[in-house]
Amino acid sequence: MIQPPRRLHNVRAHGQLIIHWQSGEEHTISYQQLRSACRCASCRADHTSGKISLISEDLYVEKINNLGQGLQFIFSDGHQRGIFPWQYLFDIGVQVSEQPN
Repeated sequence: MIQPPRRLHNVRAHGQLIIHWQSGEEHTISYQQLRSACRCASCRADHTSGKISLISEDLYVEKINNLGQGLQFIFSDGHQRGIFPWQYLFDIGVQVSEQPN
């Protein structure tokens, strides 16, 4: 089980969230990657139906709420329903770091 991160760095100027995990690993996830990884009921329904949601290039995170077991992001497009448990955020970070540049 993944422990909460040591530190979060919301780099709005670059559109990224940097997560410093207690294990020493660090993940950089773009706001667009976070928004597209949302697993709320509405987003899951969109993915299942094949509906493609366009994510704005200028999307940013307005606020981050620490829920104890994970985070809730308030995005500039008004979306705020998704809950991102620590393990899910870690998995997103691993997936992003494995993508070719």
